[in-house]
Amino acid sequence: MYKLINDDEDRHCLECGEPLYGRTDKKFCNISCRSKYHGQLRRWHNALYTNTLNSLNRNYEILEHLYRLHSTFCPIRELTEMGFLPDFVTHRAEKKGKHLEYRCFDFIYNLSDNKLFNLRRL
Repeated sequence: MYKLINDDEDRHCLECGEPLYGRTDKKFCNISCRSKYHGQLRRWHNALYTNTLNSLNRNYEILEHLYRLHSTFCPIRELTEMGFLPDFVTHRAEKKGKHLEYRCFDFIYNLSDNKLFNLRRL
């Protein structure tokens, strides 16, 4: 944990950039900087989590709408106009000799370059 450092090696706070004095493994100049740094990390992580979950929920609502209309097929262009994001899925599986199978929670569907097809519910 402790290491020898050169006198000319500069160590700075990860949050504010101030020079650090004391322990060789010190990363922050005070508790306030440490709290700010970790708070920003948490905010970034929470924002990423929230955005991903919102995208999955939006995809689910669109698939549920199609399912209620008894539609098992829809062009990708129309889906994207409704706000569907094909990259957000909860599961992706490759079936032998078939298209990739995607899941969004309890909906299963297949995608090709220009259409969503074979929409069904578990």
